[in-house]
Amino acid sequence: MSSIRNAVQRRVHRERAQPQERQRLGLLEKHKDYSLRAKDFNKKKAQLRALRQKAADRNEDEFYFGMMSRKGPGHALSQGKRWVGTVNGDRGNKSMDVDTVRLLKTQDMGYIRTVRNAALKEVKQLEERVIGLGGSLDEEDWEGFDDDEDMGFAMPKPTKAKKIVFTEGVEEREEILQHKKADEEEDLDMDEEDDDAEKSPEKLRAKERQKLLGKLQKQLQNARKKLKVLTRTEYELDVQRAKMAKTATSMNGVTKSGKKFKIRERKR
Repeated sequence: MSSIRNAVQRRVHRERAQPQERQRLGLLEKHKDYSLRAKDFNKKKAQLRALRQKAADRNEDEFYFGMMSRKGPGHALSQGKRWVGTVNGDRGNKSMDVDTVRLLKTQDMGYIRTVRNAALKEVKQLEERVIGLGGSLDEEDWEGFDDDEDMGFAMPKPTKAKKIVFTEGVEEREEILQHKKADEEEDLDMDEEDDDAEKSPEKLRAKERQKLLGKLQKQLQNARKKLKVLTRTEYELDVQRAKMAKTATSMNGVTKSGKKFKIRERKR
């Protein structure tokens, strides 16, 4: 039976052609043609998106003195046979590929993570010492600390105005100077009495303890600032590495359909 079935001539299934009224549009596009065209379109769209993001992240204040003297590649019409298509003054340095840059950023992030862990350990040790001295960890409760003063932006302290006294003669001037000298001696005597009262061992220990607490609080404030900067730097570098990954779902975000995705974390 199979031999008889094979002997009968069968219908040839030809590929569908373009209809007569659409001959002006060329050959009829098949699914494999559409797949290639869609893949090429998505690739170009991703490249444009990456270039648009790079242009948005560029530093507008970037300037080199070489920008004043270097010229563009020009064109063959103006330079003729001398035109080589390169920028004047170009040393021939080639830009690294994305994989190499991503590897270098991985090493940078490893160093930043190490420094951040050391800063975190320092913050914990300072917090324990401040608590041991009976201090508070809340910076709002600290006295004598000002962010502007630490950064050098504090307002200058007003100076005491000088008082000028005019006298009619030498005798009157000598009398005023004697009264002023007597007042200064009384103030010195009162200060000495206060110093003698403060020289008791308990008050001296309390004063030294308060001084040490203020020093530790200042160190803790600086360590917290350093930890905050390192944490923000590590996050930004991680986002940059995620953007340079090959897959599109390598960073935190939400797709058009509303599906959330996260950065793939390395195994601990």
